Parts: sequence; C-alpha cells; structure tokens
Amino acid sequence: MKQQVVIIGGGPAGFFTAITMAERNPDLQIILLEKSDKVLQKVKVSGGGRCNVTHACFTPQELVEFYPRGKKELLGPFHTFMTGDT
Repeated sequence: MKQQVVIIGGGPAGFFTAITMAERNPDLQIILLEKSDKVLQKVKVSGGGRCNVTHACFTPQELVEFYPRGKKELLGPFHTFMTGDT
C-alpha cells in the first residue's frame, strides 16, 4: 500500500508543498484538501496572479513597478508600510 500524505490548504504553500513532495517522493499518494470551492483563489486576486512580490523590493518606487494597475495609489501607502515592516 502506498503511503499517503494529506495537505490541508489549497493555496500557494499547499500547492508548492504537494509539488515538492511529489518530486522528491514519487511513490507517495498526495491528497490536497481545500475548504473553499476553488483552489488558489487568493493567488487569482493578488494582482493578476503575481502573488507576493514584496520580498526583494526595498524602495517604494521599485515596489510600485509590480503593480501596473495602481502605481499612483500605492506609492503613498508603500512609503508608510514597506517590506521591512513585516
């Protein structure tokens, strides 16, 4: 009988965990559970599927370039809350 792994959460972390486990352990049966009716829903609404782009940007001017539909509106908030604040 194959070993089974259950991953709870169909978001990016759950998907990447499932993919990594499948690549490293091809004999595993991996089950991915998500409570909502669609997986990766938050990725879809995170700015065109770009997800989190804040990890390597250290100036507001650099960061707003990743948000073509809101550069002007986000520049002010990014001066207040930046990547180093998280």
